[in-house]
Amino acid sequence: MKADYEEHNAILIARCMMQIKAKFDTDEGLNFIQQYYINQGLKKFGDDGKDAVDKELRQMLLRDYFTPKFVKDMTASEQKKAQSAMMLLAEKQFEKTIKGRLVFRGNGTREWLSREDTASPTALQEAITTTCVIDAHEGRDIMTLDVPNAFIQTYMPESKEGEDRIYMKITGMMVQILIDMAPEYRKYVVLENGKRVIYVRVLRAIYGMLQSSLLFYNQF
Repeated sequence: MKADYEEHNAILIARCMMQIKAKFDTDEGLNFIQQYYINQGLKKFGDDGKDAVDKELRQMLLRDYFTPKFVKDMTASEQKKAQSAMMLLAEKQFEKTIKGRLVFRGNGTREWLSREDTASPTALQEAITTTCVIDAHEGRDIMTLDVPNAFIQTYMPESKEGEDRIYMKITGMMVQILIDMAPEYRKYVVLENGKRVIYVRVLRAIYGMLQSSLLFYNQF
């Protein structure tokens, strides 16, 4: 079979692939990013982990990701459908910094969200690969574009009359961290099974929400 590229190109491609692989090689084997729940992450990363949690929650507050609500102002259905927030911590391998990310536990919403509500149009892997092969074969110039903080820039649509609004539950140690940052949140604390909870209405797409990708696609 005739190759579509010269030998020196093949060597260059091979070297690039080896360099990428080398970044994930360690003495113990392959190295991939490990994420930890907040309790585990704080034990592992200590003060750096706490700083990462603070930074993520502070960003949420500054960017109006959500707004607190009294339980009495929610419908029974909204309270039932409210999903818990998770804080994940991970060490960014190349920068050697700790990253915190607040995630909406969206698995529980599959019961009432249809595929039409969540499926975002995505190019087939085969189509992308074919396009890349053609670009390489014809020596085309290509450009990639990344929208920074994509979900942060995606607003939740206004609920129609009779529709449930989307709520999230802040639980565990995040309750106290949030109160320390924004004391006005203290009055929204309720007890559920002896544990403190703050209900917040989601205003922007959050990682973990099944509909986030589709909302981003429709907005941009």
